[in-house]
Formats: sequence, C-alpha cells, structure tokens
Amino acid sequence: MEYALADTGLWYALFVPSDQYHGAAKDKAGMLALMQVVLPWPTVYETMRTKFVRNAIGLDRFERFLKGPNIVFLDDTPFRAAAFELALDSSLRKRRPLSMVDCLIRLLIEDVNTRVNYLATFNERDFIDVCVRHRVEFL
Repeated sequence: MEYALADTGLWYALFVPSDQYHGAAKDKAGMLALMQVVLPWPTVYETMRTKFVRNAIGLDRFERFLKGPNIVFLDDTPFRAAAFELALDSSLRKRRPLSMVDCLIRLLIEDVNTRVNYLATFNERDFIDVCVRHRVEFL
C-alpha cells in the first residue's frame, strides 16, 4: 500500500471551488483515493478555520472524505515540540519562514517510523529538499 501525506492547501483547493488550484486538486484527489492518506491533526485544525467551516457544502464534502476508509489520523504529539522549535529557528535564524504545520510535515517525512511515499502540496518549494533526501515524490 502506498502512503500519502497532504499539505493543508490541498484541502482548501479541493473543497473550495473558487480556489485557483481547484482543478489540479481534483486530479490529486483521484490519486489519493488509491492510497492511504496520512492525516496529521494540525492540518485538519488549519483547514477547519472559521472561513472554511462557514462553507457548508465544502465542509460536508471534507467530512465525508475524512471518514473514508483510506484515512489514517496521525497523532502529532511526539513531533510538536520539535515542529515548534524548527519553525522558530527556520523563520528567525535561517531566514526561511516556515509555518509550524509545514515544519511538522517536514519532520514526518524525515521520521523513519512514518510511512510516506508521496506528498500532495501546491507548495513544493518548502518541501523539495526533504522530499528529495527521503525519496518522497510529489503528487
């Protein structure tokens, strides 16, 4: 079985038809349907912000997707402190601003115990280095 991790931007694009990446997101969703989707909780928190939850149609579709048999929710607890420190260090000292959620995704890709074959994102720039090092392909 192949495992895919998805960045928050994919969920906005997929469930908000006015998003500029909506068409591309539908293509990625077709591929995700054939894989186990590893879903860290912070991406769900980030997606279900106030503006998104006011979109009843998109929220309903997201709910159905999240309850699918190929979704694996991942406990991020072991990675929280490291993601926090990495976001601060990268953004303040390395002049590479990265959100804490992006740092979490990077740490999950690096973790030998987390199976990830693919990353679905529209922001390849923030992940290219870690994906190349760990042979994770972009969807």
